[in-house]
Amino acid sequence: MNTKSVINYTLESCVRCMKCIKACPTSALSMKDNRIIVNTKECVNCGRCVRECHNKGLLAHGSTLADLDNYEYTVCLVPSALISHCKNLDEAGDLFHAIKLLGFDEVIDVTDIDAQLLEEANILASESNTTLIASFCPVVNHIISKKHEMLMDSIIQLDYSSEIAARMIKRKYADKNVGVFNLCECEAKIELAKYPSGNDNYDCDHALALADIFPLIRKNMHLGKEKVSFSKRGLQSCNPMRIVHKDNTLIADGFDKVSSVIDMSEYGLLNEFKLMYLYPCFNGCIGGHMLWGNSFSIQNNIDELGKEYKAPSNYEFEDLFSNKYDESTTDTRSFKERINEFNEINAILDKLPGYDCSACGMQTCRLMAEAIVNKEKDLKDCQILSVLEGGKS
Repeated sequence: MNTKSVINYTLESCVRCMKCIKACPTSALSMKDNRIIVNTKECVNCGRCVRECHNKGLLAHGSTLADLDNYEYTVCLVPSALISHCKNLDEAGDLFHAIKLLGFDEVIDVTDIDAQLLEEANILASESNTTLIASFCPVVNHIISKKHEMLMDSIIQLDYSSEIAARMIKRKYADKNVGVFNLCECEAKIELAKYPSGNDNYDCDHALALADIFPLIRKNMHLGKEKVSFSKRGLQSCNPMRIVHKDNTLIADGFDKVSSVIDMSEYGLLNEFKLMYLYPCFNGCIGGHMLWGNSFSIQNNIDELGKEYKAPSNYEFEDLFSNKYDESTTDTRSFKERINEFNEINAILDKLPGYDCSACGMQTCRLMAEAIVNKEKDLKDCQILSVLEGGKS
């Protein structure tokens, strides 16, 4: 479950306000030589830095439609979160046709896969003696793997719906050079493809940021309709207010609330729950940063959109489970070497003011101490110490 950052820094737009550094939950951002540095090993693509930067100094872009030319046959995956923004089936059919006109041979939804994943999560939770975490968001899975390793065994290792769909499509068109493009409602989903993240472990070939292609989709609206039907249960999976759950299930949305739930879970304070659904975006995936519209108003759309759904015949739901959750460590140091580094960091930390002001370009004084030990920074880079020493002289 290794992550590759899709966040890009735009030097021309940056005003060095440091807000992005403060917003990062994994301390993946720092400033060096007046430039924001993204630590790709620590970034979880949560997009909090992008939201915090009002000058668009940090952006996340997916693949482009020019990549369609690289394939004999192309398929576009439309997420449940985008479909939910349509008021009825006619509007959804219009949307699907507009997307197809971008140059795709086929446009499909993944609501039936989302529904099956929900069902599987409930079955696994009912058979488990411990609390399980069902998160179909890469952000939650990455944060747990990086900061809460004790909870790794609690994650239900179901794969992402886009990945399951991609595998099925490639089996169906095994005789063709088929390219699978996934529309993404947030920065985290852009990671789930070979391009632009460059992660060959994924089955999706390309991730398209909805914010990038929305003007093109809007231009193609009202030019025709596709015949569509959607799983109501699948549409509910992207909306925490509508998801069907049992009494022993906890559902949390919003980054701060989800972070609190993860913290409490690590200390065993939520063991009365059998299953937890965690959505870092406020209002769930329907509140994705790259979507448009009002996420509060779309809850009533689900009943209308799911009224004509018929389960697909001969639909195979194999490959539900992921093999991407294995974390491999590259730290081969001995325990003694780690203790020595820990003591060095603490010694430097005692010399720093402890204000966590980020004026040095690091999020906290502890991270500054680590950078000094690793020869990436120097004590003289601390702005507070420079002022204090200047005052003494």
